[in-house]
This record gives sequence, structure tokens and C-alpha cells, in this order.
Amino acid sequence: MFNVGTVVAQSTPYGYGGIGIVRLTGPDTVKILGDLTNRSKDELGFIKPRLAYRWIIFDENKEPFDDAVLTLFKGPKSYTGEDVLEISCHGSPYILKYVVDLCISYGASPAGPGEFTRRAFINGKIDLMQAESVANLVSASSHRGVNLALNCLRGKLSKEITSMRDEMIDVLSYSEHLLDVSEEDLTTANISYIINKTAKIHEKVQKLIENYNTCRIMTYGAVVVLCGPVNSGKSTLFNSLVGSERAIVNREPGTTRDLLEALIIIDGVPITLVDTAGLRETADDVEMEGVRRARDYMNKADLVCVINDITIGSALVEVTDYTLLKKNYIVNIYNKIDLIPKKDIEEFRGLFKPGLFTSALTGVGLDELKNHIVTTLDLESNSSENFGITTPRQYNAIFKSDVAMAAVLEIAEQPPVQLELVSFELQNALNSMEDLLGTKTADEVLNNMFDSFCVGK
Repeated sequence: MFNVGTVVAQSTPYGYGGIGIVRLTGPDTVKILGDLTNRSKDELGFIKPRLAYRWIIFDENKEPFDDAVLTLFKGPKSYTGEDVLEISCHGSPYILKYVVDLCISYGASPAGPGEFTRRAFINGKIDLMQAESVANLVSASSHRGVNLALNCLRGKLSKEITSMRDEMIDVLSYSEHLLDVSEEDLTTANISYIINKTAKIHEKVQKLIENYNTCRIMTYGAVVVLCGPVNSGKSTLFNSLVGSERAIVNREPGTTRDLLEALIIIDGVPITLVDTAGLRETADDVEMEGVRRARDYMNKADLVCVINDITIGSALVEVTDYTLLKKNYIVNIYNKIDLIPKKDIEEFRGLFKPGLFTSALTGVGLDELKNHIVTTLDLESNSSENFGITTPRQYNAIFKSDVAMAAVLEIAEQPPVQLELVSFELQNALNSMEDLLGTKTADEVLNNMFDSFCVGK
């Protein structure tokens, strides 16, 4: 249940720091400010919004507790559309918790995850896509991800979707009008108008869909899984790409028994690199579970790197031997090339399927591998895009709109045109765009979305 009263939360991460911020919003914000600082109602009346005040915060016994900086943002010209108070305290976990508890004792309630942003959405300060971009900004792990989220927060994506929605309303209104026209009075021009207008909107929607994967990866990063048989050099390659000794390397087969993850940045792209257990038949229960997890993760990955030891020749393992990959990209990597005499390297290259030749130990081929990851994920061609859909919710909504418009074009091009069906599908396309903007979003969807936010944002 959404809390309509005043809420409070710590907005900075828990732990020690020079400064920590406690944030309040709601109808009793100014009153609680007075309680905290021992200021009268008349004194509070002279506060200027957005001006920082260095005031003492008093404890429950009205004794000085902390020297803080307080800034009041008056609604509706605030982030939430309500009165907002930001309290910059000294960054002791004890001080911050005490101030939060003080606010609660004065009438505030603990804020839930994403409650400040949810209020901004409910009060019409931002739409649902802008709200999602707030979460993306908080969790951004690359410069390009920050840029995408910031542009969305500033309304670039919302402006594009709103424009398409308005165009859709126009063509739907026209189609509804034609329902009142007799069949004999319908002209080719009437139907052409619907087709041309819908086709233009459809083209814009398809462009957003085409760029979804790129925007998603730029925002959340790509998952790249290293897999292959035991002792192929996966862990050594993992350590080389990460730049530290994260994985245990040992000649004994089956050393890696569980997943090991690390975040790396390649050409501005956040990559979650995953080292997996060696893929082989085994009777060891622990190793068997590691192999199962490896296979599961491979099917979720954006890119699967199949690592093989080049020195074992005919014993190389094909990726299709142990998993059914669907949409994932696969790259074959032939490792330990440093063990092959230089005079024989070119001959070896001709013996294997297309792939990359590396030495995780010496670093040979690692730059080529990094470049291959970026190009294979098709991130370079769309790197100029500065906004786009990034979340599964956004994708599902825009995809539904795409399907509906495709149906409109199919129906409208098949005489005699069934205008009732045309209007029906146009309405479906419009509803999906409204869902995208959040103008007709169910509470359950909102709850699920904002529950993923951090507390205090």
C-alpha cells in the first residue's frame, strides 16, 4: 500500500563516510524540520527554499546532537512534487540511524524502496520510463550507460514515444471516423492514409526494437561466459582479462567447481565475465552441480566463449555437444598457442574451425578477443544512439505495439478492408504505448518496478 504521509530514509550508502544524507518528503516535512532543529513555526517561515542552512540537530532531550546542513525543497518545485528535506549529517552510521529514528518519532514513516521516485511519478513530475532511468543511473557501470540513462531522464525517449502516441491517436480517430462512412463512399485515399501513417509509426517502433539489445547492454552490461573442457585455460584467461588473480589455477582437473564473476569494462562496455566449471562427465556431486550451473548460465549469456586447449587436437569439444544455445553468440577460442612452435602456428590455424588463437598465459590474442567481444555483440554500429528502450518491461510494451501495427498494415492491404479490425488493432497499439509511458499501468506492475529500487531514491 502506498504511503501518502511523510516518509524518511537514508539516501547515501550504509557505512562510514565524511557526509551522509537523510531525506524526507511529505506533508509534515516542515514540521519535522522544526522538531529536529528546535525552531519555531515563525522561524521556519523565513526559510528560503533551495538554500542550505547550517543548523544544529537536537536529540530527544533537546540537547545538541549533530552539526548538519539542511536544504528544503518546496513542492511542487521539488523532485517528488512535495516538500522535500535533505539533511547532510556527519557520516557515522550511528548518527544517520539516530536522525532517521528521530524523524520517525516526530511522525514520519520509513520509506520503502524507490518511494521518492514513485512519488515523483504519481505527482506527474516524471513518467514511468524516466522513473526507470533513475534506477539505471544509480546502477550505471559505464560512461555510455550513464549517458543513455541521463538522456532518458531528461525526456528524450518520452518525447519520442509521446510523439508516436499522438500520431497513433490521430490515425485511430481517422479510422473511427471512417466507420461512420458508407462502404460505397470509402476511397483508396482513405485507406492509404491509414496505411501510410501507420507505416511511418511502425518504422520508428521497429528502430527502437532493433536497438534494444545495444541499449540494454550499454545500461546493464553484457554477460560473457567462458566455458569448455577441464584444463583448457579458462581460469587463466579469466584472470588475464580481469587483470588480477581471481580464479584459482591448477593443473588438477576440476579445480573450478562453481561460477566466478567479475565486472570488466571493454571499450566503454560493462561486461560481466563468468568463469565456469570444466565441462565433462563426472561422478563428483559437487563438480556435477558446477557443470549444471555452467550450462544454465551459458543459455542466459549474451556471448559464449568456448575455450579449448589447442595442443590436444582431435579431443576438442564442440559447443553443441553439451548445451542447446538459442539466441546466444558463440566464439571458438583455441588457447595455449604459446605451446605450439612458431613455425607450426599457421598450419595449426588451418586445422580448426574459425575462431581466435590465444595464450592466456602470455597475453597473445587477448586484445583481439576484447575487440571481437564488442563487434560480435554488435555494439559498434549502434554506438551513436543516445536514447532507447532498456528494460524488459519497455521492450514487451513496444513489441506489443509493433505486433498490433503489423496487423493493421496486413488488414488494411486486404480488400475489402475490415475497418473494425483496423480500429481494434490501432487501439491495441495505442494501449501498449500508454503502458510504456505508464499512463495506464497497473499497481502490481508499479509495485514490482519500484521494489527493485534502493531505499532513499
